[in-house]
Amino acid sequence: LKARPPNRPAPAGRAAPAAWVPCRRQAMLDSLFIITAAGSYVVERHFRGTTPRLVCEPLVERLRTEDQPESLPGVMCNNRRQALIHILREKMVFLAVVTQEEPPLAVFELLDRVHQVLTRYLGEVNEDTLRTNFSTVYLLLDEMIDSGLPFTTELNSLESIIAPPSAIGKVVQAVSGSSTQVLSDVPPDAAGQSGSAFGALTTALGAGTHTQIGGASAEVWWRRQNVVYASNEVYVDIVESIDCICNSNGHMVSGGVCGEIQMNSKLSGLPQLLLTLRNPGVLQNISFHPCVSLQRYERDKALSFIPPDGEFSLASYWIPDTTLNLPFNFTASVSYHAEHGKLSITANPKLAVTMQHKQMLIDKFVVNLRLPQSITSATLACQGGNIRFDEETKIVVWNIGKLEGQENKAEGTLNYSTDPKDGSPIIPSEEKSTAQLAFTIKGWAISGIRLDSCDLSGIKYSPYKASRYTTTSGKIDWRIA
Repeated sequence: LKARPPNRPAPAGRAAPAAWVPCRRQAMLDSLFIITAAGSYVVERHFRGTTPRLVCEPLVERLRTEDQPESLPGVMCNNRRQALIHILREKMVFLAVVTQEEPPLAVFELLDRVHQVLTRYLGEVNEDTLRTNFSTVYLLLDEMIDSGLPFTTELNSLESIIAPPSAIGKVVQAVSGSSTQVLSDVPPDAAGQSGSAFGALTTALGAGTHTQIGGASAEVWWRRQNVVYASNEVYVDIVESIDCICNSNGHMVSGGVCGEIQMNSKLSGLPQLLLTLRNPGVLQNISFHPCVSLQRYERDKALSFIPPDGEFSLASYWIPDTTLNLPFNFTASVSYHAEHGKLSITANPKLAVTMQHKQMLIDKFVVNLRLPQSITSATLACQGGNIRFDEETKIVVWNIGKLEGQENKAEGTLNYSTDPKDGSPIIPSEEKSTAQLAFTIKGWAISGIRLDSCDLSGIKYSPYKASRYTTTSGKIDWRIA
């Protein structure tokens, strides 16, 4: 809804009210909580009144009793007044309380952005780092979310407003007895005033350098001003993950490739970059960073942009494709007989996993196979890696490591629990099992995307340029016959 200007007359045939009241956009979030996976509250920020912790108890109770917190639904509605939307990152739960209709994906994106910013500032997001840097965390939340709506979420803009914690900054704070300062509150010449011993200390340590707030210009608001590096470098990482569901025959039922073009720019001045892809036609459902020129991409299928400073995501894409040729062969079977069950697993690489005529290595290959609750123990043996059975979670974990050669097999015998009434074995003949696969392949992109060139203009130096490719497993579920 748009607010009617106060000087505009009312429509004909309609009485004018005493005063037109502007329609304001209501808040997206009512409150934001950061909770440990064990259900302990660490950070809470309220935007529209105070939300009692009792509202979050349905999710917290599930966290305390659930063995796998990642399996909890992202959206929970315990009543008609509030909805709980959360993400799990590094065993920390970022929870948003919403009291009106909102697109869940927008809330997920905002929560993920909060996690990315905190990771950039704190290095690792856990209970200890959050409590140690309380003032920085709350300053960031105030800048990122204004009255429950997203406000400043660009890392370069936030770093020009709030100084990231550093060892030098902590020394200066300990000497001065001050806390985290917003850079807009620090005068440019405060650190270098003549006759000030503390000013000389901060200048010598480099902790008193003032950063101007705002972008390099009104059109380039995502890049901070006056960027200078002694060594100019730019790195491009293309990271793809496979998300799919496969049936017992190895055929993909649903799935695709989720990809991201990540960059780390350490370039002085105001450079203009042009990334040319060898086969841009494979990209589908693509979204770009605001710095990318959409007109140039639509015309030439090339990415032209002035990069933000530091690490950022240039583009992300999703390629739905059920004809993907997975880089390995995998088979598994579980059978239940009268006295015990049998388990058999095989995993072998495919010779087709190559790039630039080089054999790519499948590393960190792990199989997690969930068995029914009536399985009490298992006797397992494997050729390649190590295998174990977790009696609490009922999961067989086979850690192969580097998947190479043709002799990667695992076999075992499964023992049943007994009925307390008559002592007969409980055979789970009607239950099916699933396996989750995890792996990493460096130097290879499953979609076939390739970076053709990375050209820079508007600068007078020759930077170092490098690129790499990585394919990982997202969520791969393999149904077992």
